Parts: sequence; structure tokens; C-alpha cells
Amino acid sequence: MSTAARKSNPPTREMAESKDETNVEKMDTMPADPTIDQVRELLFGHTQRNNDQKHTEINQTIDSLRREMLERFSAVEARMDQMAVDTERRHATTIEAIGSAIADLGAHVRKLATGPSGK
Repeated sequence: MSTAARKSNPPTREMAESKDETNVEKMDTMPADPTIDQVRELLFGHTQRNNDQKHTEINQTIDSLRREMLERFSAVEARMDQMAVDTERRHATTIEAIGSAIADLGAHVRKLATGPSGK
């Protein structure tokens, strides 16, 4: 194939794609036109501000719920600690009562064993 024939061939798809990619890269690096920013503000500014406000409100609600849950967990833990103390106290009282009952039973058995004559 001659040089003239190669020159007359249309550019290949790969060459066209590489040119498009180069153009896209140039567009990405170019600063945005202030007019475009104004148009974006006019079209989407109100919606964006509303979304930002809702986002802030949701975060505040989440923080409030987090604080409330931590307070509730603290209250539950305090109640559980108090119940543990109460249970321990009842346990100790019950053991004392059982010991006292066993001592009374032992005294009663001794009385029965000695009989009425006191021998």
C-alpha cells in the first residue's frame, strides 16, 4: 500500500476515541464558567439548601436519640446495680435466718434428747 493511500484513509476508531478522551480531560481541568455556577444556583440552589437543612436536622435528631438512649442505658444499669445490692442483702438476710433456724432446731433437739428429767 502506498503512502498516499494510507493518508487518504479516514482516522480509525481508536484515534477518534483518544481525541475524545483528550478533549474530556481538557474540559475536566478547565475552571467552571461563573455563569454556569449562577445557573446551577438558580436551578438547584434552593433544593441543595433544603437538602443540607434536612441533613442537619436528621443529624441533630440522631444525636438527640443517641443521648436519650445513653441516658436510658445508664438508668437501666443503675437499676440493675441496685437490684444486685438488694438481692445480695436478701441473700445475706436469708442465710442468717436459716442459720438462726438451724440453731433453734439444734437447741430444741437438745431439749428433747435430755428428756423431761434434765439428765
